[in-house]
Amino acid sequence: MDKKKKDRLTWVAYIAIFIMFWITGWHKPLVSLLQQGILATGLIQADIDQEYSENAVDAVLYDEEGQKVRLSDFRSEVVFLNFWATWCPPCKAEMPGIQSLYESTEIEGVNFVMLSTDRDFEDAKKYKETYNYTFPIYRLGESMSEELNSSSLPTTFVIGKQGNIEMMHKGMAQYDSDQFRSYLEELLSKN
Repeated sequence: MDKKKKDRLTWVAYIAIFIMFWITGWHKPLVSLLQQGILATGLIQADIDQEYSENAVDAVLYDEEGQKVRLSDFRSEVVFLNFWATWCPPCKAEMPGIQSLYESTEIEGVNFVMLSTDRDFEDAKKYKETYNYTFPIYRLGESMSEELNSSSLPTTFVIGKQGNIEMMHKGMAQYDSDQFRSYLEELLSKN
């Protein structure tokens, strides 16, 4: 077999493998795994040095059991609010770090609100169970403060004890870091 024919067959094989991965959906876990590797380098961190308005935010949510919850129910505590979806590779990439932060956070008074934007909340519950995540997940209810609207997934907000947005990060980030834990502790110590 001549070199040109061998090169063409190699390219046809690469294209066929790519098409197979795309059609079957196997590319999504691979993209997520690649993004987890990028997060592990520590290159993408949440920007905790931003200033936000003092407006208190609120939202109506439903937990995994269908119980109605309001963000304002968590006033006097810090809220880590993450918008995510099961079909979003960057969301999936940051989940292990968020789970690790959730498990290792010995900070009393920090609530994790992992807000699924999936059309079918059952998909989010199955995803959580499949990967053994223990943080609480919620779905959006009938209302949400305008300041919490974001067209980007994932988006993470940290809401202070008074109900105001202290931090917002669009896109994936590594939250499982000493710097971020110190940031949460600092917010808890604020009046």
